[in-house]
Amino acid sequence: MWFYDKAKRLDDKGGRRHFVTRHLTGENGSSVNRPFELYFRNDAPTEFGLLRFERREDNPYRNYEVMVNKIMNNDEFRKTLLDSQTKDLRSRNRK
Repeated sequence: MWFYDKAKRLDDKGGRRHFVTRHLTGENGSSVNRPFELYFRNDAPTEFGLLRFERREDNPYRNYEVMVNKIMNNDEFRKTLLDSQTKDLRSRNRK
């Protein structure tokens, strides 16, 4: 399942950022030991990226807001997550 974050999110420089979470589930809807994926892009859209953890429990941020703020406002961290291939994946599954 895909969930679009509808909040209007602006980084420190005033640029808008968009976030989509992809929830992967197993048998009977269980999310235990399933990957966690957070896709993001800028408003242009010229910058696409993905933060992924193989297991949801491996996510050190635990707090969604902390994770989103780090992606938006830490340029060096965000550069390590950039992946232009996520543009195609997101557009195919958008609706």
